[in-house]
Amino acid sequence: MNNDTKFFLLVILGTTLLHVVIAVTAPVSGDEAYYWDCSRHLDWSYFDQPPLVIWAMIPFRAVFGETALAVRAPAILASLLIALTLLPVTRRLGGGPREAGVAYLLLHAAPLVFLGSSYASTDVAMIAAYTMATWAAMVVADGDLRGWWGFGLAIGLGFLAKFPMVLALAAIGAAVIWGEGKRHLTRATPYLAAALAFVCTAPVWIWGTAHNWANITFQLEGRHHSAGFTLKYLGEYLGANLLLLSPPLVIALGTACWIARRRPAPAWRVAVVSALTPLAFFGLLALRSRMAPHWGVPGVVVAMAMLVLLTFRFKRALLITGTVFGLSLSATALAIVAFPEKLLEVLGPVSGRPARVNTSSVAAIIGNDEIAREVAARLEPGEIMVSSSYTNTHLLSFLSGGAMETRLANINEGLHGLASLYWYDPDELAGGNFLFVATDRFGDMHEKLAEIFSAVEEEPPIEIYRQGRLVRSMRVLRCRNLLTPVPAFTRLD
Repeated sequence: MNNDTKFFLLVILGTTLLHVVIAVTAPVSGDEAYYWDCSRHLDWSYFDQPPLVIWAMIPFRAVFGETALAVRAPAILASLLIALTLLPVTRRLGGGPREAGVAYLLLHAAPLVFLGSSYASTDVAMIAAYTMATWAAMVVADGDLRGWWGFGLAIGLGFLAKFPMVLALAAIGAAVIWGEGKRHLTRATPYLAAALAFVCTAPVWIWGTAHNWANITFQLEGRHHSAGFTLKYLGEYLGANLLLLSPPLVIALGTACWIARRRPAPAWRVAVVSALTPLAFFGLLALRSRMAPHWGVPGVVVAMAMLVLLTFRFKRALLITGTVFGLSLSATALAIVAFPEKLLEVLGPVSGRPARVNTSSVAAIIGNDEIAREVAARLEPGEIMVSSSYTNTHLLSFLSGGAMETRLANINEGLHGLASLYWYDPDELAGGNFLFVATDRFGDMHEKLAEIFSAVEEEPPIEIYRQGRLVRSMRVLRCRNLLTPVPAFTRLD
């Protein structure tokens, strides 16, 4: 084993251990608890997410129990796969283990990538599959017919992680246009690989046929609201990418893509197309809808592999300053999550309207364990905790180790986190008694609940204090005899 290989293995080992440490110490978020709860209700797919990451939690839960590590283990595994796939991608571009290790380390200088490596999300699994698909497209571009099988498997599994995986088709398109892939189109292999990809995606279609295609309709119409043509959202999208990928690194990555476009080798052309497609596609969507910055990250992984292999002026300075900036931002974010109460002491009061800055997002991660214990103490025999927030619904259940039975009441016409509306039949819910927990901002909650329950009584709120100041307040309403479960509690007939 040469020194370059040893370096690559040390990078993988060190970063994976770091991911594990972060995974077991950082508090679980509402979205992560949502995926965890979905994994307790095994299904072909889910309303707003494909099933791969959710399924992957099940064996880890069997090993580690209902813990943060079990929830985040699929993300850690996906991050490891990204590192391992970077090696053959880098080799196709003319590099080796050392360059792959450097590229993976530099990815951790981008806060979006670093923080996402230990966070349970569908994105990190899709990014791993997207990197694999890019590698397979490079293999096709270089004339190896076997690459089609790798691409079919990668895009199929990636689609089971997150639907934007279809953007990887641009990479195989580049392999056909500029590489040897065109010669393969007269063979059966590309079409059999396409059939393999479709078979991998079958769970999504099976769930869709059983539920009036609600999952597909949501992705095409419900997820993003069009505001008409505007440059505002595009500016937000590009600005967030610039900040959360580290501005100097963005400049370096952009320069690398600009230089790489001149490389005549087919593998390089595939890499350029693969790197730019996600950013460009979601940039176009941002002309009409608000786009989160993480949508473009799959291409960043490929761009980083090109960056480490190219030479240009000021590259070293950009990488050093970008690493310092990015790691500082990541460290700040981790510190806020780890010590939110210290931050509140600095920022000022949070009850009512904050005096200096809006600290509601910081306050929302304080006292969750206390709220879970208080809710459990207030539940009467036979009662179920319910909330209009999917964060409260699933996070409080997770914090109780799964002991607290919870339900979501979609009475505020939310769009995300609605998978549980397909878990329970109306007959199971009708006549039930629930303890409703909600934040203060839902002022008309009592009136909405009174329309679907025979009796609603408001109880003293759950209040969380720190240093004598009110940090959080949760309204509590005791609801008797659910009269109309559909559509607030279930979408099943």
